[in-house]
Amino acid sequence: MIELTQKILTLDAEAERELKEAETEALHVIEKTDLQAKHLIEKEQYILEQQKERDRAALDEKLELQRAQAIAVLEQKMEAYDRSFDIESLIEDLLSSAKDRVCR
Repeated sequence: MIELTQKILTLDAEAERELKEAETEALHVIEKTDLQAKHLIEKEQYILEQQKERDRAALDEKLELQRAQAIAVLEQKMEAYDRSFDIESLIEDLLSSAKDRVCR
């Protein structure tokens, strides 16, 4: 009977030790998985930041091109407006108008 009790206690101790080892191993697996997940998250964040930078650069380039085109169009319109006035005829009209007012 003592031998059977001793054997049961030994088996119980072995089972407890094996359970603790399994628990320790499970914790290591969980830590490893958590670390891998953290690395994946960091990698995805890096990829997102790179994509944001590329998108921002493309948008800046597009806006700069649109700005340059708008300035070119504005300059063309200003030149056309300046050419549309004949300064000499404008002065003649003003002098004529002034003469009419004075002579009245």
